[in-house]
Amino acid sequence: MKKVFGNWFMDIAKYIVTALVLSTALSDRISGWLYYAASLGLVVGIVLFAVYIYKLAEKEDKKKVKQSNN
Repeated sequence: MKKVFGNWFMDIAKYIVTALVLSTALSDRISGWLYYAASLGLVVGIVLFAVYIYKLAEKEDKKKVKQSNN
């Protein structure tokens, strides 16, 4: 279940990056450095959280396999 949440958060990060690229391409505003910084910070935070959840899921899977082998 945690792997699914990890993948879900990675998808959210991709959607945010896509929205940023599209809004930049369709916008007349060029100087939106605060917008870019906030979006980048949000994406980095979500990706780190997704990787953390995914690593926890892998660790639990390895633990289950090890217990089933004993």
